Amino acid sequence: MPDSRRSRYWLFFHVVFLYITISFLWWSYLLHRNNYENYHGILEREQQRYGQFGDFKATPAYAELYDNFKRTEWMLYGEGAVFLFLIGLGFWRIRKTFREEIAMTRQQNNFLLSITHELKSPLASLKLSMQTMQKRQLDQEHIQKISHMALDDIARLQSLVENILWASKIESANFSLNRELLDVSALTSEIYQRIQEKYEGHRVFIANIEKDVHCYADRLSFASVVYNLIENAIKYSPEKATISVELTGDEHNIYLNVADTGMGVPDKEKEKIFNRFYRIGTEETRTTKGTGLGLFIVKHVVQHHDGTIHIVDNLPKGSIFKVSIPVGA
Repeated sequence: MPDSRRSRYWLFFHVVFLYITISFLWWSYLLHRNNYENYHGILEREQQRYGQFGDFKATPAYAELYDNFKRTEWMLYGEGAVFLFLIGLGFWRIRKTFREEIAMTRQQNNFLLSITHELKSPLASLKLSMQTMQKRQLDQEHIQKISHMALDDIARLQSLVENILWASKIESANFSLNRELLDVSALTSEIYQRIQEKYEGHRVFIANIEKDVHCYADRLSFASVVYNLIENAIKYSPEKATISVELTGDEHNIYLNVADTGMGVPDKEKEKIFNRFYRIGTEETRTTKGTGLGLFIVKHVVQHHDGTIHIVDNLPKGSIFKVSIPVGA
């Protein structure tokens, strides 16, 4: 939503809120004044009627009249306070929902921009590779090199499509896990080695994967957790940065920690990064690739396994994502 249009919406919203509040205060004032005038009107009439017999204020009728006046006053104060509270609560909720919708719209727009770029780049590279192989007589070495590049682009597209499908599945009502006794150590080592080979020379990888760590988990969804966490660490780390993967377990839980020495995550962003489509910054200023779905998938898959995930600072710089999943989840 453009800033000028959003500003007009905010201005309209606050004008309506101010108008309703002022109108309510004016109505409250009129009701209080009407109650006051009725009380004093009755009081004057009764004093004139009792004038020849004595002071009306000393009679039980005055006490009853005064009690009714005060009771009405307090009723008006109470109803007014409740109504004013409900007005404020309602407008606060509307304002909060409106801001959330604006943020979601912005994130969706960023997602469309990023997904366009993520699709366009590997497709253009694949097209160029195929055209090169079609138009030129290449030796076996060049064919192998171009084929390797094409396979990398296909893997990138496949990962992108899988993340989109996982995000759709997670939000569907019939999403379920096919849990089995999973060798988490073997699966984590397999994914780690594949990613290490892919980024060899660009990142420094350290692994501490304990053997024979098992838990009841869905193989495909757990693989997406490991893959997305390591890929996320790579995306937000500079060249030659250190990426460490640690897997341990005990009789109750398995623990997966993925650490990087990249830019880190500000404290105010640590909860937001798990939201769908959310990415730090904007597409215009962001240099890292991604769609804002990876950590969203990780969080929801972990939660579906009754586990927890949180992020802590990796001093002196970087982040550590800590995952804990019950063995018998």
